[in-house]
Amino acid sequence: MTTIIMLFILPLGILVYFIDKKIQKKNRQIFEDYIAQTKATDITDKEKLEKIDEMYYQNGYKVVLRSEDALEVEKKHFNLGVLLIFFGLLTYFGLPLYYIYYRFILKPDHIKITL
Repeated sequence: MTTIIMLFILPLGILVYFIDKKIQKKNRQIFEDYIAQTKATDITDKEKLEKIDEMYYQNGYKVVLRSEDALEVEKKHFNLGVLLIFFGLLTYFGLPLYYIYYRFILKPDHIKITL
């Protein structure tokens, strides 16, 4: 059973990992484009930050720091590929170890936006 898991789940996990990294890079570019469009509008800086904050909030980010001209948000990114890699390599211990990794070791992505 363990060999079957490693033969199928581990390569699938590696594939999903790289696909997820590609999608995450694309999403960051979409966020950056939205921020650039918002900065180019004729509304006040406070309204710009509110729009950007709302966009990040809708995508699961938490506000860490907010000032009059800056916004800092963070989010831990769940990666199914890493979960499958843990499960494929460590079989029954993979799921609890991934939980420990996600909960205590994984650092959240910090994004700082300034106007």
